[in-house]
Amino acid sequence: MVTLTRKSAAASIDKDLGAKLRVVRLAAGLSQSELGELMGFSHSQVQKYEMGKNRMAVSTLVQFCKVLKQDPMAFLGDHFHRRWR
Repeated sequence: MVTLTRKSAAASIDKDLGAKLRVVRLAAGLSQSELGELMGFSHSQVQKYEMGKNRMAVSTLVQFCKVLKQDPMAFLGDHFHRRWR
């Protein structure tokens, strides 16, 4: 069994959120530049989020969800597959 460190687990989540962001952005028919403009970011910042190179703040995720008309669980649901006690 592979044990994930806190840092590697976070990096994995960052990449997963970025990949989901890319899928949702493309489904919405937006370029990175167009999404960046709606968000107040540069296209390169959107690219960094999509590649998982920059960690996304919760407030940024909420803003993406509002702009892209997505429920936050569309991005986070896979990370809550077990019941919390």
